[in-house]
Amino acid sequence: MLLTDPERMQFEKLGVVRLSSRLPQNRTGPIRERIFAEFDRLGLRAGGKLSSAKLRSLPIFRQIGRLEQMVKIGSELDRLFPDELLAAMGSLMTSPWLRPARPHPQLLLSFPHKEAWSLDRLNWHVDKTPTPADEIVAVQAFVLIDDVASRGGATLALAGTHKLPYLPGSRGNSARNILGEDPIFASLFGSAGADKEYLWRPREIRGVPISIVEMCGRAGDVYLMDMRVLHSPSVNATKAARMMASLRLVRP
Repeated sequence: MLLTDPERMQFEKLGVVRLSSRLPQNRTGPIRERIFAEFDRLGLRAGGKLSSAKLRSLPIFRQIGRLEQMVKIGSELDRLFPDELLAAMGSLMTSPWLRPARPHPQLLLSFPHKEAWSLDRLNWHVDKTPTPADEIVAVQAFVLIDDVASRGGATLALAGTHKLPYLPGSRGNSARNILGEDPIFASLFGSAGADKEYLWRPREIRGVPISIVEMCGRAGDVYLMDMRVLHSPSVNATKAARMMASLRLVRP
């Protein structure tokens, strides 16, 4: 699974890149059917219709963790992360990379919610604290097991935010704090009022273009993300379950 030069350039600049149709149906399809079988076993689907009654007592984003605990797929998830994908991820890291023991992939599932889709009150965070030097030391892959429509609960990434802590004058400040100084992006971290159309338009912060990337698409698409990028789960406002899997590689 070789990366093209434009894909590498986009990853370096934005911290996130979409690899369209990189996994075939014979890898994603069986996992999708296993997940549906688990929904049936757990009483989360009846007559082909999803039912989240067993999850409604939990806050929306805690439901994702609960579903991961309930749905048992096991080592079959490894099929979504073949050696060539791991090699492509490792090739993006700044210094020579030796592959550690393969970690177990994480299943990312979310059911439809009755709440309207919004950018309000999301959990923006990074999974890797920026290193003193601007180096890529951790890469995360997101694989779409089934089609995920826009506003269907896909992970959101703030592309470009991995560059903010290294700007002159940042004094080690976090990307979130730097964005918080901007009146437009600051609304993302408030309690309300973030669902604005202009947040979807690229906007420069100290000369760095920042934009929201929604990891939606077709089954078999793969997103690669620098783990220093701010990202968040989002509300699933469609009628279908969001099915993704994630795996992280961190330089030893």
